[in-house]
Amino acid sequence: MDFSLTRKHRDIYETVGALGREHFAKRAEHYDKTAQSPVQNLRDLFEAGLLGAALREEIGGLGGGALGADPLVSLLVVEQTARYCVSTAQCIHIHYNSSHRIDQIGNDEQRARLLGPIVEEGALLNSTASEPGRTARGLYALQTEAEKVAGGWILNGVKNYATLADVVHYNTLSAVIKNQKAPEGHISFAIPQGAPGLSIEPGSWDPLGMRGAFSPNLILEDCYVPDRDTLGTPGETPRGRWQAKSHLSFAAQYVGGSEGIFDYLKEYLPKRGTAGDSYTQLRMGEIRIAIDAARWLVYRAAWLWQQKNIVEAELFSMNAKYQALQTAIVVMDKAAQIAGSSALLGDSPLARFIRDLRFQTLHENLDKTAATLGKYHLGQSYDVTSRL
Repeated sequence: MDFSLTRKHRDIYETVGALGREHFAKRAEHYDKTAQSPVQNLRDLFEAGLLGAALREEIGGLGGGALGADPLVSLLVVEQTARYCVSTAQCIHIHYNSSHRIDQIGNDEQRARLLGPIVEEGALLNSTASEPGRTARGLYALQTEAEKVAGGWILNGVKNYATLADVVHYNTLSAVIKNQKAPEGHISFAIPQGAPGLSIEPGSWDPLGMRGAFSPNLILEDCYVPDRDTLGTPGETPRGRWQAKSHLSFAAQYVGGSEGIFDYLKEYLPKRGTAGDSYTQLRMGEIRIAIDAARWLVYRAAWLWQQKNIVEAELFSMNAKYQALQTAIVVMDKAAQIAGSSALLGDSPLARFIRDLRFQTLHENLDKTAATLGKYHLGQSYDVTSRL
């Protein structure tokens, strides 16, 4: 295994880094205050040729995504974006996961109609599986119902955490077929923006952190979806273990956000006058070691996906995600210790990073991740899609 980044990787890392320093960091406060989708940041990524990073090169992408020729490509975009704006990183992460999945399971007509505009026009996609109360019910025990009718489906239900719902050209979401049980009856659809019966619940996004990753509730009321907008076959998502294919992209956000905190500390601590303090030096060293360790676990997991060793890649991605999340928590705590309360006043970048990272890390259950790995090594039945 070669730990060196390729020229392509370095170009992407440097390109997104420049966008982050010149634009994303400067806009982060605005998107945080307004709780709006970071459309200009995403447009910048499109103009840099990176919006299709999780698509196959044959259709104008860069070959990223878990099943792509080079999974690290899209992960580097997510990681470097999170270094300057965690909310924007979540948005591009969602877009990449949705577009990559359609590229892998969609038909030729769907690829042309849903994915072509990404590369050509800067169109966006999202993917919403979550619903109120789903954590208690189970991953695939959805209450949003799809009833088969002539030529299509009628959908009714409520989805939450619908990132980018107001700016995508298609909302992709999941439901369960009426009178069928999950996971066999689990089914996914792509619904065009403005479709009758699909609406955003006003005032449903006002969180403590990740405010710029606008993720409101979606209401489906007798929403008609034609057959051509059905994605894959019933049960495709559980069978394909698609939840496991997003583990690394979450991990990349945690690494990038932690790196952003480290960047802030390097600039802030000398100004505070505490850079010479031995405890400050110790904490900075611990933070650096933790971030580097987590990053290389993420990169190795990406390499395993590239080798098409799917089972090992899924398991090691959970390892990397666990370490990256633990690192983010440690970094936030140690950063607060050495920066002091003054660095957390008002709209400071450190306060925003901590709010965003803590909110984002709560979407994962560390104990369940570790227990899943333990089950595997004990020869017991396990589920790599288990997150919550």
